[in-house]
Amino acid sequence: MSSQKATLKRFLSIPRLSLANLPTPIEECGRIRKILGLAPRLFIKRDDDLGFLAGGNKLRKLEYALAEARRRKADAVITVGSVQSNHARITAMVARRLGMPCILVLNGEAPLPRRGNFLVSERMGAEIHLVGSREERTVRMEEIAAGLEARGGRVYRIPLGASNAVGALGFVTAFLELLGQTKKSGIRLSAVFISSSSGGTQAGLEAGRRLFGRSPLRIIGVSPDDPIEAVRANILSALRPLLVRLGSKIPVGDEELEVEDRFRGPGYGVSTPESEEAARLFARLEGILLDPVYTSKGAAAFLDYARRGVFGRGQSILFWHTGGLLGLF
Repeated sequence: MSSQKATLKRFLSIPRLSLANLPTPIEECGRIRKILGLAPRLFIKRDDDLGFLAGGNKLRKLEYALAEARRRKADAVITVGSVQSNHARITAMVARRLGMPCILVLNGEAPLPRRGNFLVSERMGAEIHLVGSREERTVRMEEIAAGLEARGGRVYRIPLGASNAVGALGFVTAFLELLGQTKKSGIRLSAVFISSSSGGTQAGLEAGRRLFGRSPLRIIGVSPDDPIEAVRANILSALRPLLVRLGSKIPVGDEELEVEDRFRGPGYGVSTPESEEAARLFARLEGILLDPVYTSKGAAAFLDYARRGVFGRGQSILFWHTGGLLGLF
């Protein structure tokens, strides 16, 4: 058996829940290309169409994270995020679907009136604990989980964005899905653009590319908030143990990870002229909504690279829509 087949067999043996509507479609953005006069063909992968209210990339990760929670016979799950966290809301929805209590530790103030992800999390009956800053989230999560365990509970901790070696498995699956779709359609991609912050999404794609894909394919993570060094560190913290789990000895260095941070603007959740333009173009030319936190900034980089001629005629590039649309409401 070849090493790739052995790796694939090992990967496919890892427990996974079936939560998402897969495969998500790949659509060509021909109107944007034509009106802007862009050279490369433009494609978008619609993970905003995964289910669980535009579940996005987090739902793919939870297929593995909550399978692991079940394997460990957890009787509750706990995770962290901002008050309008997509990940926290989707975790609450999926936990309820599986009959598990969900605890959320969120930084920020509860919105008044209730709206967006926070509203849905409350409707799911999640136990919500508010803290003042990002730095307090993990500490408070550990305090709550330890207290429950001291009373005999079994609590499964899911890190921010489910961005660890377990959650990143969801995007190894996603990479294999992409390979199958592009092979069937005859699309040969030069690059994939994706919003990248807590790192698990890009880690899974990077692992898939190294283990099963074409090495010339560029995976470009676009930061919505943190500088390149911080995002790379997040990716590596998930990617290195993920490769080890899959039996790979492929070394990975910081410089191998392509991260773009020129489109983050003032920081998390703050729009920029470029992100607002990208959101407007996708809405008015393709009928596709982007969220103001992640996907609009990722799409801004995607369009900028096409405009600057980084990719030319005869090439194809893809933007991976990671959901997050409740951030609009």
